[in-house]
Amino acid sequence: MRLDNTRYAGPIRTRRGLALLIASGAALGSLLLGTVPAQANDTTKQVAADGQSVTFATSDSSRGVSGNVTFVVNADGNWSVEGTGNNSHLLVRTFHWTCDLTWDAASVTHATGKKAVPGKKTRTISSAAYDPDIQADFVDIVDHGRADCDIVIG
Repeated sequence: MRLDNTRYAGPIRTRRGLALLIASGAALGSLLLGTVPAQANDTTKQVAADGQSVTFATSDSSRGVSGNVTFVVNADGNWSVEGTGNNSHLLVRTFHWTCDLTWDAASVTHATGKKAVPGKKTRTISSAAYDPDIQADFVDIVDHGRADCDIVIG
């Protein structure tokens, strides 16, 4: 180590450097924690009175676009996803909904197509189709199926 003009070796500089490193790490860590993606709200599950359909509902927000979604699965294997997107920005944003349905060790993912929503406006989007896995395991889905639906921007 090189001596400075006070004849002290580098430990002072080393401590300053270490303090700077710790402060930088703390600042970077708080920045990264501040940018963690928003988590979806809890999804509610409601089985129809006749037991022939299950409705999952939740809300979510990401990058200034928020909305509600309803994901319905039917005993005949048909499913539908319908959601809204409210854009709080001035510029157009594109969004879609993705729903992951899990039961036992099985899972399926269904999504809507993408839709542009102008600034300060709300748009509705939906999608529906048939899934043989839902039809085959509908009793298990009613019993212990879970859905996680997220709004996706871009």
